[in-house]
Amino acid sequence: MFESNAERNPSGEKAEDAKYVKLYGMYPPITKIDPAALSTLKKCEQLGLSSNNIDKIGNLAGMENLKILSLGRNLIKKLDNMDGMGNKLEQLWISYNQLTTFAGIEKLKTLRVFYAGNNKIADIKEVAKLQELPELEELVLFGNPFHQAIASKDGELDYVTKMLEFLPKLKKLDGISVIEWKQRINSGNEKQLREVFQKIDADGGGTLDQDELKFAVKDPSIAAIMKLDPVEIEVILFKILRSGADEITFEDFCYWFKNT
Repeated sequence: MFESNAERNPSGEKAEDAKYVKLYGMYPPITKIDPAALSTLKKCEQLGLSSNNIDKIGNLAGMENLKILSLGRNLIKKLDNMDGMGNKLEQLWISYNQLTTFAGIEKLKTLRVFYAGNNKIADIKEVAKLQELPELEELVLFGNPFHQAIASKDGELDYVTKMLEFLPKLKKLDGISVIEWKQRINSGNEKQLREVFQKIDADGGGTLDQDELKFAVKDPSIAAIMKLDPVEIEVILFKILRSGADEITFEDFCYWFKNT
């Protein structure tokens, strides 16, 4: 069917010679991955199986050159048979399925891109499993229950902050570069930073001196305003103190909090 479809295979390639085999949205839909049949696709680097009714990932170890596997919009509940793709798969697209766990993902040591948005991941601890992927740099998790719970309670930036705590080496999250996310986080923190600055500035002079900073180190309400651990606040304030500056402007204060 792929070979005879002019839209999916405009150059009329033989399936075994094609680098990108498009089997998405088939009619009737594909319900089962046939490893034996797919193992004939020796040159295939990208296999498109999205928008079908597949409920289980078959063993694709026979696809020797597979780098990108697209399984979005299927009925998959588990990441089965990852072993055979562990040393070659670079991208796995599996959004809009029924995953409740990322167990098995740790076997994909060459994975750089993982799209798993709009699944059924309810526990944020599942994200910790992605720490086993040394090459991971692009991730989509938007729309999972744990994302919705965090975003609705504490806001989207809190969700992003938590993701970057788990995966500090990410370059892109939910379609937005990590650089841009950090800029949004810093911008969102400015109101809290202004509130903290004014609280520390006891004399209202518009700058902070050493005595005001020393007092602030012991003030637990500052951590509450910033929604940070008191130890984190203490470390930052001590760094400002050790800088030796006689007076700290609001711009200086923001710099220390955004770059420490």
